Amino acid sequence: MNIDYSEIQSPGLLVFPDKVKENIAYVMNLVDGDPNRLRPHIKTHKTKEVNDLCLEAGITKFKCATIAEAELLALSFAPSILLSMQPTGPNIIRLANLIQAYPKSQFACLVDDLHAAEAISAIFLSQQLSIDVFIDINVGMNRTGIISTQAAFLIHQIKSLSALKVKGLHAYDGHIRDLNVEERKAHVQRDFSGFEDLVQSISSEFPDLELCVGGTPSFLVHHQNTAYVCSPGTFVFFDAGYTALYPENSLKPALFIISRIISKPSKTTICLDLGHKSVAAENTIENRVRFIDQPEFKLLSQSEEHGIVDVPDSDIFEIGQEFLMIPYHVCPTVALHANLQVIENDKFVGNWEVKARNRKINI
Repeated sequence: MNIDYSEIQSPGLLVFPDKVKENIAYVMNLVDGDPNRLRPHIKTHKTKEVNDLCLEAGITKFKCATIAEAELLALSFAPSILLSMQPTGPNIIRLANLIQAYPKSQFACLVDDLHAAEAISAIFLSQQLSIDVFIDINVGMNRTGIISTQAAFLIHQIKSLSALKVKGLHAYDGHIRDLNVEERKAHVQRDFSGFEDLVQSISSEFPDLELCVGGTPSFLVHHQNTAYVCSPGTFVFFDAGYTALYPENSLKPALFIISRIISKPSKTTICLDLGHKSVAAENTIENRVRFIDQPEFKLLSQSEEHGIVDVPDSDIFEIGQEFLMIPYHVCPTVALHANLQVIENDKFVGNWEVKARNRKINI
């Protein structure tokens, strides 16, 4: 890349729309060009612009994690929006308000508990509204969801709640990330055996349920099952953490961190404007960034605004020199930044606001 850095802020994130489009085209190709087989999660990018690129590609169904993300989709008139969270407390009312404010979008949410479903139903009934629900099935990640053997009973209980309509089943399998694709496939088959048994057991009563499954790593397995609607998210930007899980020359990094040298504290270290506030810090120090052109660089430590990097010889670098990195975990990294700096033809052309990094947009 021969980027003109003269107008580019650091620390910051650079997004390449052409690469985003290529990644969208890649996943579309794996589902044989059928957009009904996709329900991408927008938690990675949180931007209206990427939502619009997906819509332009023919995708009509989306998944999100927060009310703000759901509203961001509605601002683009996304036809189908699944809140991949069981709403509780004030978020139930906010979801009801979204339905009233954005009638061009069809909203749904997850449920995995009868009491939670009853609370949702009561509030929706009080406002003379109804909502589609997806039953959240725990396929081994043990984060949310009900185990498949208990799900049929819950489904029949929810069926009696007049404000709720069972629209689908949902299963997220972020724990499945075997390096070998064949081992990943076997892992999916093991963990989804109960899910498949559930589908078969209720198929006569619920023949048209949407089966919304998976994330980016398991997409390489799930896309082969035409009964599944796949729900990758990270694919739009990709990151260093998932690079080893995908074939070479498939998904491409579309978002990079830019940072500059602000000091040279020793012969073998440089200090970058790359602190905890610029890149996700939930992983160990060696798994936060990958330097694009300097594989020998090693991030040693970070504070809020500073990053100390081990280098062979600091004398060969200049204060203010720019470096590009791929984030190891792109989703929380994006959430740390208010804007993405857009690069086209190696030049800065504007910003995409990370609008849904906020917990509230309007509602």
